[in-house]
Amino acid sequence: MTSALVRGRYLVGDLVATTAASALAAIVAVLAIPPGWPSLAAMLVGMLLGTVLAIPCSLVAGLVLGMIEPMLQIMFGCMLAGMAAAMIGGLEPERDLWTVAVIGVRCGIATSLFFAVADWGLRRWGVE
Repeated sequence: MTSALVRGRYLVGDLVATTAASALAAIVAVLAIPPGWPSLAAMLVGMLLGTVLAIPCSLVAGLVLGMIEPMLQIMFGCMLAGMAAAMIGGLEPERDLWTVAVIGVRCGIATSLFFAVADWGLRRWGVE
């Protein structure tokens, strides 16, 4: 298998693992934090919940992708999704879980794209 094909498989695997973990973190954060909390408190608790939930998600993804590859992406994606979902979910008394999951997926995609661009830049500059 060529190096580009292997790298592409890891990029897709990281994207799937990060978006799934981020969606789960967003849903858990919204379910755990009651509506009406101040945004700052909701954001901090959502980030903490996302961080805690990222640990088992990283372990599960590590079985397929290796432990180091997806760990940072999942951690950042879950933190971002937990914060965003808690803040946005706290503003809306009627919280639809599908919409919250989409917020988590978007956070996961944004995180994966950021890490892919950073990886590309480092490889281009000869840092490996």
